[in-house]
Amino acid sequence: MMHLTLRFLGDTPEDKIEEITECMTDAAKRSGKFMLRLDDTGAFPSLREPKVLWVGIKGEIDRLQMLHARLEGSLTRIGVKSEDRHYNPHLTVGRMQREIAAYAAGQVGQAFAHIRLAEPRPEIVVDSLVLYRSRLMIDGPSYEELARAPLG
Repeated sequence: MMHLTLRFLGDTPEDKIEEITECMTDAAKRSGKFMLRLDDTGAFPSLREPKVLWVGIKGEIDRLQMLHARLEGSLTRIGVKSEDRHYNPHLTVGRMQREIAAYAAGQVGQAFAHIRLAEPRPEIVVDSLVLYRSRLMIDGPSYEELARAPLG
């Protein structure tokens, strides 16, 4: 499932979900739908030592940043600690398994760097915020939708 993470919450108590949903609804109602498009590929922390493979995002980034700031402000008001790092929008498309040798991971990163998406780049309509519960499984993450807040 493709999704753009606006805010990672980590382990969250069940009794916080309703408050988080209210924060999402508050942030979402003050933002209309907008468009993003896929960009170039990359990796965190680097293509030579990839842990996460990603596709960048372009388009109405300013609207995405405003939505992120609104959500972050609402979450802070209910006691969710703000993130220390700068928001860097991207689509995660893969994670390297810990057991993979550094040399092999570097080869994957370098090959991934040469992937070029078709032109024109695919566009994505951003029309809602969704709260997912994720569980890391042997064959990859599993996602369960807990709440949805339409934009606008």
